Amino acid sequence: MVMVRDLIQRTPHRWIAPLFLLVFLALCVGMSLTKRPWSDEGWFAAAGYNLAFNGKPGTLVLEPRGYREGIDRYTYWTAPLYYPLQAVWYRVFGFSLFSMRSLSTFFGLLLILSLYVIALHLFQDHAVALLTLMLLSFDYVVVMGASFGRMDIICSAFGWSAVAAFLLLRNRNLTLALLCGQTLVALSGLTHFLGILYFFAFWILVFWSDRTRLTIKAVLFSFLPYVIGGLAWGAYIMQAPELFISQFGGNAADGGRLKLLTDPFSAVFKEISDRYLVAYGLASHSAGSSGPVWLKSFVLFAYLLALVLAISNERFRSKPGVRISLLLLVLFFVVMTVLDGQKLTYYLLNIVPLFSAILAAAALYIYKQSSLGKVAATSIITGIILVQFGGAILKIRSNGYANQYSPAAEFIRSNSGPGDISYGSAEIAFALGFDGQVVDDHWLGYEKDRTPKFFILEEVYEEALDGRRRDMPEVYSFVMQTLERDYDLVYDKSHYRIYQRKRSSAINEPKAETSTH
Repeated sequence: MVMVRDLIQRTPHRWIAPLFLLVFLALCVGMSLTKRPWSDEGWFAAAGYNLAFNGKPGTLVLEPRGYREGIDRYTYWTAPLYYPLQAVWYRVFGFSLFSMRSLSTFFGLLLILSLYVIALHLFQDHAVALLTLMLLSFDYVVVMGASFGRMDIICSAFGWSAVAAFLLLRNRNLTLALLCGQTLVALSGLTHFLGILYFFAFWILVFWSDRTRLTIKAVLFSFLPYVIGGLAWGAYIMQAPELFISQFGGNAADGGRLKLLTDPFSAVFKEISDRYLVAYGLASHSAGSSGPVWLKSFVLFAYLLALVLAISNERFRSKPGVRISLLLLVLFFVVMTVLDGQKLTYYLLNIVPLFSAILAAAALYIYKQSSLGKVAATSIITGIILVQFGGAILKIRSNGYANQYSPAAEFIRSNSGPGDISYGSAEIAFALGFDGQVVDDHWLGYEKDRTPKFFILEEVYEEALDGRRRDMPEVYSFVMQTLERDYDLVYDKSHYRIYQRKRSSAINEPKAETSTH
């Protein structure tokens, strides 16, 4: 594989970026069609579906329990923008798992194009911008995020497009650049709490480049989008403020999300061990992953080499774009370390673009130093592309949707009658429906006096029940005793175990609501 600088010389410029974006699009489509749906996708799709086709903001697939009380009427547990975005998308393109994931793919394209613009303006080198675009187009974290029905890629795309918009407009009209950038930052924050990253990044970049040109009037005017967004969100909150406090506050504290605020040493350790080592194949990998996942560590080592070069080599560090990129990288690392105690790997979508841009600049710097540098830089970039492309192809070929999910879903569907309810991870609703046919409640109706026809166990429920075994043994005992007494194991294949209620136990069965959708 030749480096981008040589590729530019051999290929008309207008074909290079579209070629990489087509590869990215193909990988995302392949992933979207073959990945098993996940519980998160079911939760978030349920609210978007209900808003799109019933005009109501509740999440019917989740059992209203604990801090999620009232979630069947109002969805307050996350930032609000993802649900109306979904609703509009579904009304235009129809509702399905692929449709949900295609919304993420659209924003994945926006993310990559934004980083191309940012790299071009910061590093002032077309080759660095194109190499950044290429790295992101093949990046496993980005491809997975852009084929996953969650709001993370949308938050990141809004945030980085804010920076890109500012850089594009700053020399033409600084006031307009600030307003457009702040609008996109506000949209990022209304999509996910990590939108705060882009607020800090935006103003660091503004003061870095234009502090002498700022006026109080332009700065104050740029905060108008926050006022509008806050008023809109506030109007929704005021429909049931007590539920907002319960849901949003409960979700903020759930899973120890904020527990590391007062323990910075543990926060740094867990950031590395639970986020980076897991994501790059050096620790226990996520459910559904298989094969030589440790090969992904090559990407992490390449990032580290680029950082070492940037920190230790004054000549490279003094090149345009390197210092500000390092500053933003430190900012993102610190904020993610402190604010996210869960250490979810898909939040890396926010910081991977910075790693990629610095790596692109470092590789091209090494490439120009000597013949050995050409070999080293080309080998590193080629290795990264092959590892990430190979990982994506391996994931696509495993086809968890057809080989694991579909048979289990078809078994339930073929053995269900009108009004039958299944309790299981919300992913199963993509096959059975989002109008009450599925309830996500691993407590199996504990204290609700309900017994569904089917109870579905897979990785999410197994982990959840293991947690109840440790912290709420009475719930765990109830579930296990109920399954033994009232249910038969009727399906046990490929991550799914399905329990069907015995005929003699058909009491207090919940019924699904009928719907025209």
